[in-house]
Amino acid sequence: MKKVCFLLFVIAEAFVVSAQELPADMPLIDITTDGGVEPTCRVVSAPEGCIGTSIADNDYVTGRMVMTLNGDTLYDSGEYEKSVSGMRIKIRGNSTGAYLNQHPYKIKLSKKHDLLGLGNEFKHKEWLLLSMYTWNVKMTKEYSNVLNVAALLALDALGAEWTPRYDFVNVVINGNYQGMYYLMEAVARGESRIDVSTTGFIIEHDPFFWNEDGRFFKTDRQAPSYGYTYKYPDKDDVTAQQQAEIQSYMNAFEDCLATGGDVAEYIDMESFARWVLVHDILGTDDGAGCNKFLYKYDHDPSTPLSSKMRIGPPWDYDSCFRIGEGKWSRVHTMTDFYYPVLFARDDFRKEYVSQWNAVGTGLYDRLHEALEKEKERRAAVFDESIAIHNGKYPGEGVKSFSEQIDEIDELFRRRIADVAMLMKQYDDAENAIDVPRTAAGKAGLFSIDGRRVDETALPAGIYIERRSDGEIRKIIKK
Repeated sequence: MKKVCFLLFVIAEAFVVSAQELPADMPLIDITTDGGVEPTCRVVSAPEGCIGTSIADNDYVTGRMVMTLNGDTLYDSGEYEKSVSGMRIKIRGNSTGAYLNQHPYKIKLSKKHDLLGLGNEFKHKEWLLLSMYTWNVKMTKEYSNVLNVAALLALDALGAEWTPRYDFVNVVINGNYQGMYYLMEAVARGESRIDVSTTGFIIEHDPFFWNEDGRFFKTDRQAPSYGYTYKYPDKDDVTAQQQAEIQSYMNAFEDCLATGGDVAEYIDMESFARWVLVHDILGTDDGAGCNKFLYKYDHDPSTPLSSKMRIGPPWDYDSCFRIGEGKWSRVHTMTDFYYPVLFARDDFRKEYVSQWNAVGTGLYDRLHEALEKEKERRAAVFDESIAIHNGKYPGEGVKSFSEQIDEIDELFRRRIADVAMLMKQYDDAENAIDVPRTAAGKAGLFSIDGRRVDETALPAGIYIERRSDGEIRKIIKK
């Protein structure tokens, strides 16, 4: 294997490496910031009544980025000049930005470019460098480097409207080797991403709304620990009128859902069914931290139902396969998002079963084939680079690519069998319980926004009963 050698002096805590060799056939991203300023951040904790740990003061740093492969220059941003050339970089993420030794980054190019070499339609300014290490107790040695690979293949196999693309890269910042990363498309408006019009929107049901400098909104029925934050329009650009119009639409949808109305007028049922099916196939166990992106291709306040809201893509894959055997994913059942109420509806259950029927037969075989292709394509160059990465971040790269992919393969086999078994719950389209609940086995009664309610004084509406045996039932108070 051809290699390119250069001198690096890398300090990762007490570990020092010199004269590193990086494989030339893995793309190298070399970033030089203006004045040698390093991207930094500080860790912040949620205020009372909110949840999570995040980062603040993670300001963009300007600079130049050069990307090479096999000694050839694939991209050179040039020196930074606002809106003309160069790039900006900052630490990103919430818990990952706060706690990982290898910082994840967000890159904004001054001019759009396709960093993955896929074609002009993939040109964009926003790109991510995602850390390689994911802690997960279901994996050998309780970590994985390839959960993103597994999740993205699942999105493709289940026909997601958009699957973010990626490549593995090595990264150097100001002469210091930062490790191996996923170079990935960011969730953003774009021709090859979420192609909403200028009148559309992309928002997130976000537990970290408290860290958005007040640039968020809430709805009347939203759980207290969440707010809606912006992907498009940008939080710095959204006007008060735009926010009021989006907020009004969300309130109308949530009111319709809570009162048993025709939610198919507001949301694309296929999109919502497919999104949660992906989570069920992946067996995700993080209901709050998983990103819930909601978008509408266009939005005319005078005719708000002229287009429907969609959800996706699934994001934040660190909890894949962590849910217990024989259980739905966490978002399938958690009462602070829409799905328990949606699954109490005949029309949504039928759509969910339809999505499963469309992809379930042969799903494991297709995923197995896709995983094998990834091994053939990436294993050799991955293994050489991850060994160097492990020198900087000990314990983060001791398993080979093939070993990790084989582990994912077996987890997919088990998980798909679990979902096939769980689907039997929905064989009978009349299994929604539209009757007053009985006292036996109850564990709590909740509104659809996740608030525990006083069962002795309920106004008319739809409620979710969580029973001590784990069953969730819809309760209608007329």
